[in-house]
Amino acid sequence: MSSNGPAKSDQHKQKIAGVFSRSAPTYDQVGPSFFTYFGRRLVELAQIPPGGRVLDVATGKGAVLFPAAEAAGAEGHAIGIDLAEGMVRETDRQIHRLGLLNAEVHQMDAENLQFPDDSFDCVLCGFAIFFFPNPDRILAEFRRILKPKGRLALTTWDNSGDNEQWKWLDELVNKYLPPEEEKKEPAESSTAAKPDLFSQAGIQELLNTKGFKVVHLSSETRDVIYSSEDEWWAAQWSHGGRAVLEEIEEKHGSDGLERYMAAVFEELKRIRQTDGIHDRSRTIYAVAVKP
Repeated sequence: MSSNGPAKSDQHKQKIAGVFSRSAPTYDQVGPSFFTYFGRRLVELAQIPPGGRVLDVATGKGAVLFPAAEAAGAEGHAIGIDLAEGMVRETDRQIHRLGLLNAEVHQMDAENLQFPDDSFDCVLCGFAIFFFPNPDRILAEFRRILKPKGRLALTTWDNSGDNEQWKWLDELVNKYLPPEEEKKEPAESSTAAKPDLFSQAGIQELLNTKGFKVVHLSSETRDVIYSSEDEWWAAQWSHGGRAVLEEIEEKHGSDGLERYMAAVFEELKRIRQTDGIHDRSRTIYAVAVKP
């Protein structure tokens, strides 16, 4: 591995944390609520035992954490962690507003979990595994802190099928932010191929090779509807899509961002249906057990 590997990894993590901290005040509160639904569904599939001890990694605004605390019950405990300070602050406020005694949240790097071995019945991770620079390290940490027979449950996007509806958006982003050519590393610094985090087969292979036994694997297609172009645009600033918008503005200035927005709105008007703009996405659910 090249000597600047850890430094680049830390820079990547801090960049992502910054994006989500800035998104935190409106996260999942603009347009149709997306993450709340998938958070509850993930908790259902995880089968958290009453009185269980649960860790929610990359907790965000608690879409998984709050239903996990409910499932664990008064005798159980749910801990959320996130690297984004803004997310932790917002979620902590909500915990106190709700008066929850069996939930807490902390700012923490998931690659270095500050918990003893064999300390959780369940580890949950909703739509985050693909953000981590080192999925192998993350899964090793998950396995370490899980009790024997403990369960890991996660969600990710399923990109195994074509999504022609949004192909134009990818092309437009590439026009403003051309993909960088991958730099060829010396032979001695090459690493194993990156795992496929966006297909059922890829997730199953990754979990199996990291010492987990997959007990549930499924995909679900869900349609969310934005009432207008303005609502869709505002929603992009309230989650991870904000990173693209900020990068376009940084590279092309505010005028460039306005040109990008105008081009986006033109396409959104083209695909808009009678009841609004439909965004159909496919989600993978995976549940695995630590032997």
